[in-house]
Amino acid sequence: MADAGIPLPFVDVRTPAVSAGEPTPAVLIHGWASGSVYWEPLANKLLDAGRTVWILDLPGYHTGDDLPPDFEWTLDSAAASVAAALDARAGGPVHVVGHSMGGSVSLTLAAARPDVVATITLVGMAPVPQNQGFKKVLTSQLDQGFFDSATKTKLMNAWYGELSAADMERLSTGFDAPFPVLSASAVAAMTGVEPSVPGRVHAPLLVIAGTGDRVRPIEQMRVFVAESQQRQLRAIPGAGHNVHWEQPEKCAAALIGFWETSRPPPA
Repeated sequence: MADAGIPLPFVDVRTPAVSAGEPTPAVLIHGWASGSVYWEPLANKLLDAGRTVWILDLPGYHTGDDLPPDFEWTLDSAAASVAAALDARAGGPVHVVGHSMGGSVSLTLAAARPDVVATITLVGMAPVPQNQGFKKVLTSQLDQGFFDSATKTKLMNAWYGELSAADMERLSTGFDAPFPVLSASAVAAMTGVEPSVPGRVHAPLLVIAGTGDRVRPIEQMRVFVAESQQRQLRAIPGAGHNVHWEQPEKCAAALIGFWETSRPPPA
C-alpha cells in the first residue's frame, strides 16, 4: 500500500509507567482540522490503565511537515502513510482508533491492510452520508480559499459545545495546518470512504458515539452497526462529537473492554 513517495506521519509514542502486560499499542488517528491535543484526556486514561498509546499526526498536520510536492492528500494516501508508519514501528497488528475523518482513514487502512489491524474503533463516525450543513459550510470556505475565524468558531462549537477561551485556542490548532492540506483533507472528509470499503473490513469493529453528536447522529451509527455481527456500538449519554475529549474515562473503559473481548479473525 505504501511506497517511497508516501510521507510518514509524525508518531508520538507513549508508554505506561506500569504495563498491563498487553503489548498491542493503541494507535489514535485524529479527524479533520484536529490534532494530537484533543486525544490527551483519553491517552492519559489508557496510560493509567497500562496501555501503550501512539498518537499520529496525519500528513501535513504536524508543525513543520514538508510534504512532497507531488503528494495528493486522499483517504488512500493518508491510510498508506499510516500503514508505512506501522510497518516501520509496530511489528504486529495494532488497535486502530479513528475519530471522525480519522475513522475514514482507519477503515481505508483496515480494508487495504488487514494484516496491520487487530481491531478498529470509530469514534464519532460511521461511513454514512455526510451532514449537509457541514458540507455546505466547508464548501463555502473552500470556494473562498481560506477558513475565516467566524466559520472556525461555528465548527468548533458544533464539535465541542461551549469551550473556555483557553480550550478554544488550544483545540483549534488543527486549523493551523496549511490551507492545501486542510482543503484536500476536507474534500476527503466530505467524500468519505469508497462504498466497498466497510464490507472489506473484517477486523472486530467498535463504534463509540455520543448521544448528543450533532455531526453524526447516533441513529446513523445504529444502522451501520446493525449491518454486521462483527460490529458493536457503545453509546455515551450526553456526549457530543468529540466523545473522547468529553468523556475520556468512559471512552477508555469501552475501548479496553472491547480489546479484551475481541479477537481478530483467522488469517
